[in-house]
Amino acid sequence: MKEQIFLMGGNPPITKYSIVDKIVLSSKIERIIIFTVFRENWEPYMKKYTEVFQSHFPNLKINYLLLDTEQIDFDSYLDADLIIIGGGNTEKYIATYVNQEFKNYIDHMLNKGVKVIGFSAGALLLGEKVYVSPNDNSDHQIKIKNGLGLFSQFLISVHYDSWNDKANKDRAEELVSVPIIPLNDHSCLVLDRFGNIIEKID
Repeated sequence: MKEQIFLMGGNPPITKYSIVDKIVLSSKIERIIIFTVFRENWEPYMKKYTEVFQSHFPNLKINYLLLDTEQIDFDSYLDADLIIIGGGNTEKYIATYVNQEFKNYIDHMLNKGVKVIGFSAGALLLGEKVYVSPNDNSDHQIKIKNGLGLFSQFLISVHYDSWNDKANKDRAEELVSVPIIPLNDHSCLVLDRFGNIIEKID
């Protein structure tokens, strides 16, 4: 099983070398595409996603795409070696990125062997179903939403430790038919391209 999908439980940067090594050691990364959404001062924050990779690959080409504010031609981004889906407002990310066109692009890239990293909201939306914690929406409700469907045998919860989310996760688990795997801020769940779990790094 090849490690291709990396579900990060928290925000960048990636602080564990064991996770970075799995992403960089087996591949030459020349182009990174980061999918994010607009918020105030979004640009300076982007280097948190990329600095760990720039130290390995100094000639990196990096594109930042905000699909909530721009239309893009996905055919222009088929040569990416690494795709990062950022973190932020989970419901805004779901509204922006959970659609057939984006799913087709991600599926195509995974089939080519590209690695995909999701941080927090960007990790949540990759599942078939998405658990949105009460800590993560203005209604302070548990919500189960539809995602992109890259994995379906489980859901994930993010920021599990910093949000003290155990009671919420346990309640949410009663609403779905598969387990919810908790991810702490510095945890990573590593999957193959079919959504099978390879390992969990805590």
